[in-house]
Amino acid sequence: MENNYPKPIIILHWLTLCLVLIAYFSSGNPLHDKIWGQVHVMSGLLVFAISIARVTTVYCYRKQLPHNKIISRYQEKLFKLVRLVLYLSLFVVPVMGWLALSSMTTQFDLYSMQLPLARLTTSNHLVGEAHQFLGNMFIFFVGLHAAAALAHHFIFKDGVLKSMLAKNDK
Repeated sequence: MENNYPKPIIILHWLTLCLVLIAYFSSGNPLHDKIWGQVHVMSGLLVFAISIARVTTVYCYRKQLPHNKIISRYQEKLFKLVRLVLYLSLFVVPVMGWLALSSMTTQFDLYSMQLPLARLTTSNHLVGEAHQFLGNMFIFFVGLHAAAALAHHFIFKDGVLKSMLAKNDK
C-alpha cells in the first residue's frame, strides 16, 4: 500500500477503538454501579456520536482513501462483510444500550444531566440481553479486524496496518 488514510479518519478510527474498549470494560448494569454505569453509558453515547462524524468524514475523504491490494475474491468478500458488521455495530449496539437502559428505569442521571429515555413496555431482560449479545459479537468482529490487520502486517507485508497509523511529518 502506497499511501495512508487521511489524518481525520485515522484519529476517529483510534478514538472509536478507545471508546469501544471503555464501553466494553465498563459494561454491566449501569443502575448497579453509578460511576461505572455513567462511564459505560457516556462511552456508548460517544461511540454513537463519533460514528456519525466518522461516516461523514469517510464520505468527505472518499477520493483520498488508500486502495488495498485484494489477494482473493474471498478476502474481498470477507473484508466487506466485516466492515459492514463493524459499522452497523457502531450504531446498533449503542441504540440497543439506550433502549435497554430505557426499559430498566424512567430516569438516569449522566454526570448531573438527565438522559432522555424512551418509554418502553418491553421486558428489560430481553433488550438488555440483546445489547449484551450484540456488544460481545461486536468485540469479536473488532478482534477479527485486528487479527486481519496484523496478518497484513506480518504475513502479507503489504502496509495495510501502517496506512492506519499517522505518519511522521518531518
